[in-house]
Order: sequence, then C-alpha cells, then structure tokens
Amino acid sequence: MSFLVDYHMHTSFSDGSDTYPAYLEKARKKDLAEIGFTDHITLNPVDWSVQEIDYPVMKENLKSLCNDFSEDVQVRFGIEVDYFEGRELELKQLIAYFPADYVIGSVHFLGDWNFDTDRSLYGKWPNDVLYKRYFKQVQNAAKSGLFDVIGHFDLIKKLQCWPEHDQTELYEETLKILKEADVVMELNTSGIYRPCGEFFPNRKILEMAAKIGVPLTLGSDAHKPEQVARHFDQAVELLKETGYTRITRFRNRQRGEILL
Repeated sequence: MSFLVDYHMHTSFSDGSDTYPAYLEKARKKDLAEIGFTDHITLNPVDWSVQEIDYPVMKENLKSLCNDFSEDVQVRFGIEVDYFEGRELELKQLIAYFPADYVIGSVHFLGDWNFDTDRSLYGKWPNDVLYKRYFKQVQNAAKSGLFDVIGHFDLIKKLQCWPEHDQTELYEETLKILKEADVVMELNTSGIYRPCGEFFPNRKILEMAAKIGVPLTLGSDAHKPEQVARHFDQAVELLKETGYTRITRFRNRQRGEILL
C-alpha cells in the first residue's frame, strides 16, 4: 500500500483535459493514498484558468468528492493561485471563497507577461535579470501568508531560460524566506517533459532546501489522467538522496507528514 500523495493536477475546469473521476481512477491504479485537484485560479483574465462563472459548480463538485470518505483514495480540495504583488487583499478574498485543504501559490507572470507560455519577450533582458525578478516574486508570495505551498519553485527555467551566472545565492535567499515563512515547497515532476528537461526544482536546490529544513510535498502537475504520479519513483529516490525523509500532507489547511 502506497502512502504517497499527488497534490498538483488540473481538470477540464481549467486547462486540463478530463474530469475528476478519470483522474481518481488513475490514482487508484497508481495506489496513491491522497490526491489534490488544483485548478488554476487567477486574477488575470486568461483562458487557462477556471472562469468565475464556474466557481460555484467547481466548488460544490469538488467539496462533495472530498467529503466522500468511502473512497479508497482520499481527495483534497486544492487550488493553484497566481501571485500578483500589490493585490494581496484581492487574493485573500478570492482564496477565502474556496473551502481549500491547501493553496498552491505560483508565479506565472512578470508584470503582465505570462513568461510560462509566451516566448516573445525572452531576450529583451539578460536571463539573470529575469531570475532576479522571478525569485523576488516567489519570495513575496511566500511572505504574503496567502499560500501553503510554493509551486514549481524554479519555473523560470521552463523554456530553457538559463541564467548567465551562478544563482546559488539567490536560491539560498529564497529558500530561507520559505523556511522563515513556514511555506512548503513542492517537487513538481512535470519539468522532465518541458524544454528544461528536469524536475522543478533541480537536485542542487533540493539539497539546499533539505539542509535548512524546508518542508516539501509532491505534485505531478498532471493535465490529463495518464500523467498522475508521473515519475514518482524517481522523485522519491531523488528526495531520499538529497536528504528528505518525509513529505507533507494537508487537510483543512493543516499539515501532517508521510514518511518516505
């Protein structure tokens, strides 16, 4: 019996390709203990987020599934919320609408630029500048108190945006802020399938995070059922090699632990 969780997945309510039952069935086959659905919620009007008109139906459908304790795989109510500096009150009010077990805070935007999918502005600034801007937003997200988890910690590398110089000091500074803010970091396995070709975050960052005791959880960032728990065997091995002995689980925004 596995005790692993997959706390990052997207359904057709946002930019995923299927419904809750389809993901749940795949989680059963992967012998997961818990899964969490985390459809995108963002203040910016984008087509890959849950539309405001769909908030009530998503809320009720997912809440009902979370309360079905007859399921062999327990479901947690998660949301992935984009952080925007200066809009913390709006974000707080938006998050309060959902009866979430945990909230993933992510940075997909630098200003109005969605660097996650839009390649058009890469090259306008040195990559070192983009790293500094990106990780400043990650730091602010952690310090905001809005989020339980920071999603895909080093997402800025996704489209092979590699820094010109070593960024160890910036990583360390950001990880210390996560530790001080008592925010969980996720090991997101989707990066292997992106142009960067490696987990979010990489081994070096995981080693630094483990050394100072940043708590961690697991997410596949699945956008279709067959991606649930992808590369989790490799992920668990990597966590053990970098010094992690346990991962974090959530319920009602309270934490528990699972030994690896």
